Amino acid sequence: MKPEPRLHDDLDAPESSPYLRRSKRVEVRRDAARWRRVLLLGGLILLLASGILGVTAYGVSTYLTTSPRFTLQDSLAIAGVEHVTREQVAEIFANDIGRSVFSIPLERRRAQLMVLPWVETAHVVRGWPSHLGILIRERRPVAFVRAPSGLSLIDREGVLLPILGGGKFPFPVLDGISQSQAVSERKKRVGVALAVLADLDRETPARSGEVSEIDLSDPNDAAITVSTSGTPALVHLGNAHFLERYKLFLENVEAWREQYGSVRSVDLRFEKQVIVRP
Repeated sequence: MKPEPRLHDDLDAPESSPYLRRSKRVEVRRDAARWRRVLLLGGLILLLASGILGVTAYGVSTYLTTSPRFTLQDSLAIAGVEHVTREQVAEIFANDIGRSVFSIPLERRRAQLMVLPWVETAHVVRGWPSHLGILIRERRPVAFVRAPSGLSLIDREGVLLPILGGGKFPFPVLDGISQSQAVSERKKRVGVALAVLADLDRETPARSGEVSEIDLSDPNDAAITVSTSGTPALVHLGNAHFLERYKLFLENVEAWREQYGSVRSVDLRFEKQVIVRP
């Protein structure tokens, strides 16, 4: 005989609920709290370290700018000057004597050096413990320029330079260049003159030393003044084939003198045509 089922067995079984909490949620909350404490502690350490670094940096800066050890006396190491005088350079740093080398505005002093006429580039560096080093590269003149006030020098960039006492330069004189022109225009005309001189030296013997003047009033016509047999002549070379045209002049100038008595100018700009003006 089968035993009868017990109806209360189901009542004794634990009842499953869809709202049971999961244990992982508690772990997540604990991890988040721990990370908040870590971040808070890290922030406090970073803030403290920043404060310490700031105080240290301020102390170092104060020491460098106030300690007599770093005071500039009169120790300027100047290099690269020939036409710029040491007095001109020293005058720019006159108010810095007695100051810490770390409080001297180096970039501002470099800009002041760049204003000097002959200075092309300038560098200023601090030397340990209380010195300044000044390195200057001067402009290199390439020709004289005729101006209403007299002669001046010019470099290949078209910058006009004053003639300083004692300087001797074997340069030709350039006409057709003036201070009123833009630097870019002066540079262009100087470039024509340099191209003429370089072309005349392309073969041996070099001929550029025979040129005393170059007229660049017309940028498309380089007119050079040369002397042969002690007599000057103006030779129009145009804007190309400078050496070939000059050699043509040299080969025929004596014959032209015999024919015309004198040769004041020769125009060689045109192919198969020479214009001689006695």
